[in-house]
Amino acid sequence: IFLGDRLIQVASQDPDVTRSLRILENVVFALVTGLVVFALFAWTLKSAARYRALARGTRDLIFFVGHDRTIVDANDAAIRAYGWSRNELLGRSFKTLCADESIELCAVESVLAGCDSLLAEGMHRRRDGAVFPVEVSATRGEIGQKPVVLIVARDISERRRREGFEKLLHDIDRAILRGEPIDSILAFVSKRLSALFPDSLVQISLKGDDDGTVNIRQFAGEGTDFLEGIQVRWDDTPEGRGPTGTAIRTGEIQFSRLDSDPDFMPWRARAVAQGFKFAAAVPLVAHGRVLGALTLFTRPGVLDEAGVAALQGFADQVAISVHSAQAAEQLELQRVALESAANAVVVTDRAGAIRWVNPAFTKLTGWTAQEVFGKTPRILKSGNHGDAFYRQMWARVTAGETWQGEMYNRKKDGGLYLEEQTITPVRAATGEITHFVAIKLDITERKHQEEQIRYLAMHDALTDLPNRRLLAENLVRVVHQARRGRPGALMILDVDNFKVVNDTLGHTAGDQLLKQLAELITNSLRPGDFIARLGGDEFAILVEGSELDDAVAAAGRLRAAFEAFRFRFSGQQIDVGASIGITPVKGDIDAETLMVQADSALYAAKEQGKNRVVAYQDGIDWNTRLIEAGQWAARIREALRSGGLELAYQPVVSLKTGRVDDYEALVRLRGDDGELIMPDQFLRAAERFGLMPQIDRWVIEAVTDLLSRREGFRVFVNLAASSLADESLFDLIVHRLRDLGIGAGRLAFEITETTAITDIAAAQNWIRRVKELGCLFALDDFGVGF
Repeated sequence: IFLGDRLIQVASQDPDVTRSLRILENVVFALVTGLVVFALFAWTLKSAARYRALARGTRDLIFFVGHDRTIVDANDAAIRAYGWSRNELLGRSFKTLCADESIELCAVESVLAGCDSLLAEGMHRRRDGAVFPVEVSATRGEIGQKPVVLIVARDISERRRREGFEKLLHDIDRAILRGEPIDSILAFVSKRLSALFPDSLVQISLKGDDDGTVNIRQFAGEGTDFLEGIQVRWDDTPEGRGPTGTAIRTGEIQFSRLDSDPDFMPWRARAVAQGFKFAAAVPLVAHGRVLGALTLFTRPGVLDEAGVAALQGFADQVAISVHSAQAAEQLELQRVALESAANAVVVTDRAGAIRWVNPAFTKLTGWTAQEVFGKTPRILKSGNHGDAFYRQMWARVTAGETWQGEMYNRKKDGGLYLEEQTITPVRAATGEITHFVAIKLDITERKHQEEQIRYLAMHDALTDLPNRRLLAENLVRVVHQARRGRPGALMILDVDNFKVVNDTLGHTAGDQLLKQLAELITNSLRPGDFIARLGGDEFAILVEGSELDDAVAAAGRLRAAFEAFRFRFSGQQIDVGASIGITPVKGDIDAETLMVQADSALYAAKEQGKNRVVAYQDGIDWNTRLIEAGQWAARIREALRSGGLELAYQPVVSLKTGRVDDYEALVRLRGDDGELIMPDQFLRAAERFGLMPQIDRWVIEAVTDLLSRREGFRVFVNLAASSLADESLFDLIVHRLRDLGIGAGRLAFEITETTAITDIAAAQNWIRRVKELGCLFALDDFGVGF
């Protein structure tokens, strides 16, 4: 305009020219103004498009509020969240969205007044009137050259609920640390949950025993009358198919519409009366074990998918809290149990310093808890074990392994005792060893008794010499030495005319003779020679480090000592002799074969007139007894195959009543000509060749067949020592009793006292197992041996 005015003044004073130039000036002004306006409009559209592009891709609720406090624009997420259409929302005052005079209104004013940005929380209202919490961020901006406020609102309902859960969980943990009981904690949880889920009933149930029961431990909220007298189970029964029982049984979350779920039929009328329409049951699972369920009964509009998910996460934490509370109760129970335990218990830290002992420790050692606290178990050191023993024990437990063993310790008064100790490392959650727990048992008396029993089990009660079992152990040892080139010999001695002493002077005289002969044998041999009584009038001698010729010479001197010996009893004198069979110990012959060879040589000495020494030699055809034993074994095997064994049932008469209460099954062998052969002729061969378990199996089958056909009586079956270790024989007894329907107590077993003392552990195990089957047990030959 300025340039146009100057041009008119210079160009002409003619009014017509001036008018024309003025028109041209206005046209140019209009064109320039239009171009400027168009440019500004295009820039504004581009700026708004940029803002919209930024807002469209986010899930936050975004508004553009102009200087007049009206909504200029909003993103799609905001349109959906508030329930207004775009046309309804744009141009509306931002105050419409605020539920009260909250701080976000002040934020708009502050930003428009020059503040760059502001972050605040408040309450917003949807079109339907529902109120929800939001976090509001207000930032100053421009669209074109017009100032606007960019409002970013975020729905924090779930965060508020999560914060409520977290605070509740924190409060639960504090309750556990205070040692509150489980029911108190669950009552607190149910009450707080009912506040987080209004118009709902919260039920916390714990799984009962394996009988399928469910215990509703606590509940809170609306409609608690719904639970009055209700019965819930977790097994597959009608009462166990509801949401709570199913969640416990399956370990999975259950969501149910109560008006249409057929499994909810037993409780539907109650639920309808309280207005409940939905139920969500979340299993309480801790460390892979279902402890119970958290169930929420709600009215419409209370529980959505997000609520169910939050409830599930919360239930996991509650389960851990319940588990922790139960563990705390269990720890208290264990503490009380340890306090009252009969065994001494010691707890040390990682360095071995004593941190706790129970009263049994004080009773065992004489040291009080105050005296040993902070000290190490070295105060009990006896000096009976070397440093290597303790280093090995300490290395093992510090490596995380359990150590078990026996050790001598010393009491406060200086007395020694033998203890059986188990040391177990205790680990933290990180796996690091923090403590050690030692359980101590005083076994001094038990060890003494075990040694006495072992001695009795390994020695003859009459002569105090080792018995057949200890001989077998030493014979195996001597065979191993022979394999390394150390010679040896085995003798078996039988007393000649011993039966005459028993028959003429009685068994008391026979016992006195055996004692004197045991002393005679011991004094006639070298101090290192091993002497054992095999039974009856038979003895065995192991001569170590001697060749066969030297052993034969020693046997000759022993026979001569017998020949010179005179036995006197009650004014009578009887001469006895000794028949001795001897065999060299070789590394390529096992102990059982050596016994057979020595026995065969003894038999040959008897056959040759008694009172002589015979050495076993390979290739000589005089071992008739060995051949005879082999023949008997063959006859027994054939009898087992062809039915040549028979049973005789001996009645057992009660001395009190005169009645026959039981029968004892006695085995017989049928000879070729039909005669019955008594067991004393063939059982020794059966024992020597390992046939007794087969015979016992045949007897059990025959007896159980009879019991299945005949009612009203009981049969005792004799068992050999070798049968006690035959697991297949025990399985046969189990199957026969079950398959034939034989009642408890009708089948009984006998083992001899000698068999029992030979292997006490096996005998105890057999007695226990047959009693568990309902069978009876008897000890035969009671008082004859040990």
